[in-house]
Amino acid sequence: MPLPHPARRTRRHLALATAALTLVSSALAAPAPAGAATPAPAEPHRPGISHTITLITGDRVRVTDIGGGRYATDVQRPDGARGGVHAQTIGSDLYVFPDEVLPYLAADRIDRRLFDVTTLIRDGYDDRNTDGIPLIISHADGTPASQPAPAGTTKIRSLSSVRGDAVRAAKRQARRTWTDVTSAGARTRQADARPAPLADGIAKIWLDGKVHTDLAESTAQVGAPTAWAAGLEGAGVKVAVLDTGADLDHPDLAGRVSAAVSFVPGEEATDGHGHGTHTASTVGGSGAASAGAERGVAPKADLLIGKVLSDEGAGSDSWVIAGMEWAAAQGARVVSMSLGDDAPSDGTDPLSSAVNRLTAQTGALFVIAAGNNGSEASIGAPGAADAALTVGAVDSADERAYFSSMGPRFGDYALKPDISAPGVEILAAKSGGTAQGGWYQSMSGTSMATPHVAGAAAILAGQHPQWRAADLKNALMSSSATVPGGNAYQIGAGRLDLRAGIGTPVTATGSVYFGFVGWPHPAAEAVERTVTYTNTGDEAIRLDLAVSGTVAGGPYDLDPAADQGTTAPGMFTLSTDTVVVPPHGAASVTATAHPGLAADGRRYLGEIKAARAGTVLARTQLGLYLEDERHGLTLTVKDRAGAAAGGYLSLQRFGDLDPEVVALDPNGPTKLRLRPGTYSALTYLEVEGANGTDSAGMALLGDPEIVLDRDREVVLDARQAREATATVPRVTEDRMLYLNWYRSDGDTSTIIDQYLLPPWIDTMYALPTKPVTRGEFEFETRWRKSFPVLTLADQGRDVDLLGQPGSSLYDGRTVLDAEYLPTGSPAEYAGRDVRGKAVIVTRSAALTGGQRALAAVEAGAALLVVVNDGPGKLFEWAGADDGTPVPIPVVGVTARTGRPLIERATGGRLRLTTVGTPNSPYVYDLVDPHPGRVPKSLAYRPKAGDLAVVDMRYHGDTKRRGGEFRWDYRPYRTYSLGYELPMDLPAVRTDYVSAQPGTAWAEDAVGGANLELVSVSETHAYRPGSRQEVNFFGPVVRPRNNEPFWSSTRDRGYLAFNVQPWADGGRGHAGYQQWGDTLRLTVSANGTLLKESEWAAVSLEMDPPGATTFTLDMRAQRDPAVYRLSPSTHTVWQVVSRPTVNPDKLETMPLLQLDYDVDTDLSGNARGGAQRLRLTAEHLADAVGTGKITTATLHVSFDDGGTWRPVRLKRSGADWLAEFTAPANGHVSLRATARDTAGNAISQEITRAYGLRSRP
Repeated sequence: MPLPHPARRTRRHLALATAALTLVSSALAAPAPAGAATPAPAEPHRPGISHTITLITGDRVRVTDIGGGRYATDVQRPDGARGGVHAQTIGSDLYVFPDEVLPYLAADRIDRRLFDVTTLIRDGYDDRNTDGIPLIISHADGTPASQPAPAGTTKIRSLSSVRGDAVRAAKRQARRTWTDVTSAGARTRQADARPAPLADGIAKIWLDGKVHTDLAESTAQVGAPTAWAAGLEGAGVKVAVLDTGADLDHPDLAGRVSAAVSFVPGEEATDGHGHGTHTASTVGGSGAASAGAERGVAPKADLLIGKVLSDEGAGSDSWVIAGMEWAAAQGARVVSMSLGDDAPSDGTDPLSSAVNRLTAQTGALFVIAAGNNGSEASIGAPGAADAALTVGAVDSADERAYFSSMGPRFGDYALKPDISAPGVEILAAKSGGTAQGGWYQSMSGTSMATPHVAGAAAILAGQHPQWRAADLKNALMSSSATVPGGNAYQIGAGRLDLRAGIGTPVTATGSVYFGFVGWPHPAAEAVERTVTYTNTGDEAIRLDLAVSGTVAGGPYDLDPAADQGTTAPGMFTLSTDTVVVPPHGAASVTATAHPGLAADGRRYLGEIKAARAGTVLARTQLGLYLEDERHGLTLTVKDRAGAAAGGYLSLQRFGDLDPEVVALDPNGPTKLRLRPGTYSALTYLEVEGANGTDSAGMALLGDPEIVLDRDREVVLDARQAREATATVPRVTEDRMLYLNWYRSDGDTSTIIDQYLLPPWIDTMYALPTKPVTRGEFEFETRWRKSFPVLTLADQGRDVDLLGQPGSSLYDGRTVLDAEYLPTGSPAEYAGRDVRGKAVIVTRSAALTGGQRALAAVEAGAALLVVVNDGPGKLFEWAGADDGTPVPIPVVGVTARTGRPLIERATGGRLRLTTVGTPNSPYVYDLVDPHPGRVPKSLAYRPKAGDLAVVDMRYHGDTKRRGGEFRWDYRPYRTYSLGYELPMDLPAVRTDYVSAQPGTAWAEDAVGGANLELVSVSETHAYRPGSRQEVNFFGPVVRPRNNEPFWSSTRDRGYLAFNVQPWADGGRGHAGYQQWGDTLRLTVSANGTLLKESEWAAVSLEMDPPGATTFTLDMRAQRDPAVYRLSPSTHTVWQVVSRPTVNPDKLETMPLLQLDYDVDTDLSGNARGGAQRLRLTAEHLADAVGTGKITTATLHVSFDDGGTWRPVRLKRSGADWLAEFTAPANGHVSLRATARDTAGNAISQEITRAYGLRSRP
């Protein structure tokens, strides 16, 4: 196989992109090897446009928002990585899974969130915001709870409550870290599918994820005044508030805080957000600023302030855990935590585990917000912890707040939340408040409900000093007030009732969960639990007990309302209907659940009421879940020889959001027990290729429609897979191959799995399937083909080779004598003259690829051929340790291919003919989609009339290294895959592009080592049989906005202006501001300056009542030594903005834009003398408030704007034509204006818009 160009296989550069664009990284060479510092390209500020994420594997993922809900993403693989990359689009989130992480995901050894690129960007883990990856490493039982940090990481703190450490992995050393933590499982091959162990002592690696504040006459509502009247105000009880800190100078908190510590790096304990001050004052504020009217629930509690959330209201898991450990060590009886994770948790996460362990160790009660997702099964960490007192929110009428997260707990259906409290429009202390500006503010959320319960717990702790966490939790739950219309999965035991809590002599177990009863359960045994009643009074109390039961619904992810509210007589029973509780003692009864009476897939809730003389003193909540029906699925995967094969299979059920990664048994069938439904199953298997003995292939084996209505067996047999081929008339090599699998139920469940094949794969296979009968399905193959970039021939016979990452390429034909050295070590070159020759060596583990290549370079070799010492094709880093590529080609050949080369070179009879072609004269961009099924024939033979011909012209006034790619997408897909094809600029090329219905494309191009040239196109479709010309980097470069960038819009009281300064002359193209550019953008209205920016975008919060004329003035300059053309521009827009027509719709403002069509060569020069220019004026697409464009003017200058000459314009349809005479040499500067009948206008001046030449 011919040598791939450095930017493909030398860079290990895999690109995943959306129907639009990705930008090549800086050097167009190769990524740095593990541990080396990768020089970062200049990356200017681009509002909402681009983010780079370094994964724990060392892969660098760049995501570019190109508008229209599409994203361009490229993945740069690190040195040492072997295998492909999966890009899975699940819902709206993009996950990027390198092959090597699949064993650890299947074994639940690594947190899936570490590969959720969408969430990582949202939570600020991109490379612009941080140069480290925050991790929590938990350690297995039987090993030290804290251990030395893995290579490439720094230990931030030990977290004893989770038997682990918070560490920070340096992104530049991420590959080193990954190699270290996976060293024990490094030999676990994909085909083996064995559970992959992590390094000794590591149980699991977690993302140190983000938690957030839970924002959405309350003390009287919960009965606090009764407690105060009884002298119960929490005096002497330590209550820790873990939040955004607190305003310690607020009158309500002055003198109320005994300790304040920040766990947020670089921030003091002072509250710069406001959330923490609000919650702290709700717990124990004095009310001093309101003469006591707004005092907290426990106004004399001893407050401990732990700042675990930043001034932005977010924090890391490890900050929160450290704060929890500090609070417990300080002796806090109650810990209030109005924070949580957005994702539902099953209670096994690090935050929840810390709550459980610290509660057991110290007896502290952790009172935690349920969250504000508002839906079922949505309670996240740490509120999902068993030991937590998890708090929902009600309003002033005791109705569940719409935002309050509900149970059951995700996974096991356990009872959560535990209790509710007021959380709507709660008035409490305002951080930074003043007498003039107000001391208080209202907030809503379960955050506001939580401190009410924490304050109540403090009052009970003061009343009962001997009580520990479970006692406080039971007392608050069992004494809570019934909330009509709400059940235990919605509001917990009830609404907090402190009046009852301090007044009742009896407390009871707050809730009892009888468990998750797995299917099948035809004769499920009764389940018993103990309910305990405690009497704090001086007299024995006789309690009459009554139990009831109801159906609370079906599975939360299937039929949550099934049979809801139906009574379930006999489901729960008691061992007695009366119990006598001795004074200052306890008595227990046995509660029994009878699953044999239950229906499959139903949630059951019950309640025990304990009454004295008809008055209910305590209530206990009961819960039980019977799993819905399950069937067996037996999966067998076979290789091309018919033998059992392992691997990792993606399995998704219709209706489920996330697929499951299943480890396949390499020795035989894999047996699963699954819920009935329709499933999509997909795996990939590396097999023998179709191109000779050393050829390698990849087989996609899947079944998009497994209907599991009974036990079923599915066999995925690679022997039945068909080869996917693309036949074209010209000589080509495959530069890129990928396979795409799309499956959707048409509603909530969609998965797109795109697999960019590793470089040594030269054959694609897929297993034919039957047509789907439900939902949507498509299988797609993708090829990028070009003229071979390097061929190597021995006596006229092509040598099958694979280019090595970190090497270079030369242009033209060369004949080289060849010599053989055993390993290519520096010592072996002594006395050998290999200058200008090809050197054949055998790979040896004694040398790295970089050491081997460097020795050849220093000896003057022109080409290095490395013969693999093992099976298959060689692919290893050949560049320097600092990431610099070596200046000669380095290619790998298999042992079989290398043997005759070694033999002939040893005898001095080997001469190799090389032909290098850095710029391919043509490219085929081909896709072959198959809706509905994988057909039996996967041969794609497009005719000339099936393809579009695109004449590509890449301009450049100096020679630069550049790159380009064409991204494909289908109607259902926001992401596609690829990597850029490097080239030397300027260049011309002819492309042949698939143009079937439903296929659209977008192109991008870059130039220069520092990406000084960048241009991206809008998405578009080509017509079959059409021919068109596309220009990149050509004149006239000027400010213009296009699809890849968000536009200038108005949304009620929010105005946004954005025009990128450097769009090239290609229609529908956009460029962006570079570091080093000088830009000044001002926005004025009626002569008043409103805002000024050094970037290409500004936003304003204002909502003018009538029509307002805004003036945007942009002056942009860039280095004329780098940019000969358009080094500076000055554009002024007048934009008439009228009140929003549709207040629910984002409206585009009527900015005018100018296009200039002038015929130049690739250097940007037109022939001097007679000039012909077409001027086009148009509004932003879909703009509101436009008028008819009626006037335009044009002036030209030949002395860089020193003097200007008017040019007569002739209307031609919607455009204007200009004809004028220019000098034979020099440059043409342009000044143009346009105006519409609605008052919108543009005036634009471009210095040196294009050049002039005297010769043809």
